[in-house]
Amino acid sequence: MITFYPMTLLVSIPDLASVVMRPRRPRLWLVALALAAPVARPTVAGAQVTLSHTEDAAPIPRGMLRIRVSNAWTRYDQRFCDAGRICELGAEFATPALGAAQLPRLTPLEMGLQTLTSNSAVRLTLGRLDVRSAARIVTTPIAVEYGVSRRLSLGIMVPVVQTRRVIVLDVNQNAAAPANVDLVRRALRRNAASANAAVAANFQRAADSLGALIARCASNPAGPNCAAVTANGADAAAAQAQALAFANAARAFGIDSASVQLAPRKSSLLADSIEVNRARLNARLQQYLGAGAGSPTSLFLSADSAFSYIDLQGRNGVGGLLRSGLGGGFDSLATTDRLGIGDIEIGAQFLVFDRFQRDSLPVRGVQTRLAVGASVRLATSRADTATNLADIGLGNGAGVELRSAFDLIRGRAGGTIAGRYVKSFARPVSAALFGDPEAPFPYPVLGQRQRQAGDVLALDVTPRYLLTETLALDGHYGVEHAGAATFSDGGIFADPLCPSCAAPTSSVSTAARTAQRLGLGLRYSTVDAFARGSAPYPVEISFTHLETVSGSPGVLKVSRDQIQMRLFFRLFGK
Repeated sequence: MITFYPMTLLVSIPDLASVVMRPRRPRLWLVALALAAPVARPTVAGAQVTLSHTEDAAPIPRGMLRIRVSNAWTRYDQRFCDAGRICELGAEFATPALGAAQLPRLTPLEMGLQTLTSNSAVRLTLGRLDVRSAARIVTTPIAVEYGVSRRLSLGIMVPVVQTRRVIVLDVNQNAAAPANVDLVRRALRRNAASANAAVAANFQRAADSLGALIARCASNPAGPNCAAVTANGADAAAAQAQALAFANAARAFGIDSASVQLAPRKSSLLADSIEVNRARLNARLQQYLGAGAGSPTSLFLSADSAFSYIDLQGRNGVGGLLRSGLGGGFDSLATTDRLGIGDIEIGAQFLVFDRFQRDSLPVRGVQTRLAVGASVRLATSRADTATNLADIGLGNGAGVELRSAFDLIRGRAGGTIAGRYVKSFARPVSAALFGDPEAPFPYPVLGQRQRQAGDVLALDVTPRYLLTETLALDGHYGVEHAGAATFSDGGIFADPLCPSCAAPTSSVSTAARTAQRLGLGLRYSTVDAFARGSAPYPVEISFTHLETVSGSPGVLKVSRDQIQMRLFFRLFGK
């Protein structure tokens, strides 16, 4: 899947320092610490909107290097649903009756059951599927920025992203809605195929014989065995069509050991209905063809225990239903871990104006500053594949970002207002060629398609209060709108191998989404004090906690904690 619940990887660059430092080289142990410490950036699953810090307008002094080191932990186990409701993560996979609606290649078998029971309301079910899920993302960007001039700085960020999504399944645990079919054990598949083939052959032979009799009696009503056919031609034709349908239904369940996968459960209402209908059809055929017409044997019925977790997922290297052709060839719906490089970003920031006080006199009046920036995101993350239904992607691929930040402070109070626009480019991914490629259970005809994440518009406001010269308390508010992801034409509008199969529908909105988030932060910084000569070195440490408090249907209810450190040292000049 391309649930993708969620792939936009944006580094946050909230340099809360706001002064140009004096020409002084920090101690070497600080540089070593900066290179050794972990760093992070935020992300959420599957092209969802991201949590981000406000980026302020602080410049990097000319000739100085800033190394940002941080670690961020993002967690979520819920998402917003319709009407402001909160839904559990994993609910998009859950269903009271796992069947053709989720795994469309089961459709011919379901239609076969309807034929075998003469009941169009019958539904194939593997039982209730309950899914609980939680996700954790640890993000580690390694970012280095250099002040080219007093106004211009350049930087590069290489993100290391670790994702983990835990999946816990209960399969067919509801006695009130049990499975009516079961997985045929490998040791029994030869016998099952033989039984199904016999039923198909018997009813095919009866249909052919009755068809030939109907044709012969049409030209010679007084011929041998034509009395019953002549008396009730319409019923004879209907019996012939039903026998042919029974033969095809038996074939749908497999007539060779390679194609046999599922069978109706023995000692069930479904099996009883099939047997009653088979006997009724035999009697109907015998009215026209005589004793022995029809099938004396039954379709193979499974006498094993009910469909289970192992039957769905597989075990010890042997794939279950999901990995089979009927299931779609997907990976098991199980806990997934991924570790890799996200999308590398190269960017620049320009200081438009700076009215912050730089001398050592007491700070007075209103101070303001405005900066604009841009970055290019390279497609260095591994592309996603729909074969893993619960995977969390590491990136959206290539794109560009434009941003601006306005700082204002007076006395102990101040803040930053920042805006951001992100444009992603199309990248090739493995996705369903038919139906919704981001459905929890995508249609199992996969191929390469171009996926483009939606444009992102964000506004962040960070009010700030200085408790002391070096300690500040921050508030965080952000609103972000992310457009829906788009895919190139898959070129397939129906499955040529299964014309009767329909694409699964999605219970998670894939439309454009808007999210709001709130947070608090604490920052310790000696950067100002260093500039004024009252601290031996410049260093900044911050902690921030952010929560998504509201969102459109499909938005993940994310919680993120981040610890970040910034260190400066001079490369050139005094």
